[in-house]
Amino acid sequence: MCMILSVIAFGQNQRPKLLEEVEVIPPAFTGIKGVVTIIQEEEFESIEDYLSKNVQYPEESGEFLFEGTEVVQFVVTSSGEVTNFKVINSVSSEIDDEVIRVLKTTNGMWKPGSNNGKPVAMEKEVSIIFKIDETKERAETKDLAKIVERFYRKGSKNLLIKNKPKRALKYYDKGIVLLPNEKSLLLVRGLARFELGNQEGACRDWNRIKTLGGFESDPYLDNFCEMKGYAELIRMLEE
Repeated sequence: MCMILSVIAFGQNQRPKLLEEVEVIPPAFTGIKGVVTIIQEEEFESIEDYLSKNVQYPEESGEFLFEGTEVVQFVVTSSGEVTNFKVINSVSSEIDDEVIRVLKTTNGMWKPGSNNGKPVAMEKEVSIIFKIDETKERAETKDLAKIVERFYRKGSKNLLIKNKPKRALKYYDKGIVLLPNEKSLLLVRGLARFELGNQEGACRDWNRIKTLGGFESDPYLDNFCEMKGYAELIRMLEE
């Protein structure tokens, strides 16, 4: 059994107040202890390479064949340290611990972000796909996007046609474990949560979409959390 580990990292910058001529530069991973001044950025080891070399698939998770996309958010301080780890999407508790363990070893390997040249603390976010493949044939046929699409269709059938939001939520949860940044999935999972009375969870999903950016329904998302019921949400979407 082998593990295919791919990493996608992107920064979630803190948004400054709208001022004229404000230059905000996100944190940069150097891979070198104590480097806080910029050299040639292309000389840096990427955070993707660092995680790929150091993250080990936990034995407990391998036994149960846990797969999916782990998303961890953290803060790079003004001195280049990492802190305030927050798991946005968990594949398993063992994987949570392993990814955070490796991220902690990057203390002092970051050039901090800056606001008009002044070092400031900023958020970063890293996504890691954990995928186990027992055979080459299984690896070729196992497409995460196709699996997630099936979960999406089954969930939506239960939510919108059969009016079974609890069952729909189970399918949406499975899909989001694999692709946590799939906005259409986050939207409908929010609807299922809202219908089940979990308004806080619904708002987390919809706010996550806004955080990811570029979603066509931004005007709707601003009002979703203020709706009084599922029927009102559906009417709003149909307008």
